[in-house]
Amino acid sequence: MTIQSLVSYQPTWQKMATVFQQSLQSQLGSNLINCSHVGSTAMPKIPAQPVIDLALLVKDSVPALTALRAEFVLQSVRTATYRLTWHDQAFNLLLFTDAHAYQTVINFRDYVNAHRTDSRKYTAVRKIALTTDDYYAAKTDFVTSLNGKASDWLATKDAHETHDRTVRAELVNMCLIMNPETHEVIVENKIDAKWTGLTFPGGHVDPGESQIHAMQREVLEETGLTVTNLKLVGTVTWVENDQGDVSLGTLYTTSDYHGELLAGSYEGAISWQPLSVLTPDKLAPGIEPILKVFTNPQLNEAFWGFDDDQLKVY
Repeated sequence: MTIQSLVSYQPTWQKMATVFQQSLQSQLGSNLINCSHVGSTAMPKIPAQPVIDLALLVKDSVPALTALRAEFVLQSVRTATYRLTWHDQAFNLLLFTDAHAYQTVINFRDYVNAHRTDSRKYTAVRKIALTTDDYYAAKTDFVTSLNGKASDWLATKDAHETHDRTVRAELVNMCLIMNPETHEVIVENKIDAKWTGLTFPGGHVDPGESQIHAMQREVLEETGLTVTNLKLVGTVTWVENDQGDVSLGTLYTTSDYHGELLAGSYEGAISWQPLSVLTPDKLAPGIEPILKVFTNPQLNEAFWGFDDDQLKVY
């Protein structure tokens, strides 16, 4: 059998496999117990040889082979592979009479599709195998090792998929508004007895509200300015409890605004200030690392884990 090079996944492979499976059902009738698209052409995240593999579970292989008129190409311990061409597309038919062996190739397909690291390893093994005299023998050991992992994974798959990863999230936001000529920024001097110091306009996202609309609304309410061309520069996350519930903040910058700046609001006095005066002793608690995310393009996140005592930046 000629071994071809690996090519990028083609969505038409799945369509061709589906249509041909319907044809096989007509040809084999009640002798066909089950049929599945398997192999690399059924794995969208990895390259494949442009030959579609179909696994066929039949009651009796003899009448199946008579009906299929396919060319024998490979014999392994638990199955035989046959090749035919249908509508100019090459197909490998893996013929099984053993239901357990048939399920093994299904499990392998599903495992590789669900595990990105092993799918990369499988691709690397196949590329090396293409340089050998026996492609299938060269990848047998690796496939066998994954078959064991696939069986173990399948046994606990339902438990993993039904595990509740849902956490409660409070959505907040903050904006650094900069004057493009003076490079001053708008700050609020918080007067809250529990949280005092300089900070930036921001607040909560209302239920059903978009992040951008919420940011524009908060800025307008607190400063009197209408901001546009908001640029998302990072996030800030506070993990609130050992269940993983979070306050998740989106951080925006802009130099596009219009309107009259308010002198202050119920939050505190509002003013333009140069970045140089925003020293840690003048900033509200926790704002210094957020300012780093605002102003350093190499930083993307400020994060406070449940057991942390300060925000960390990444």
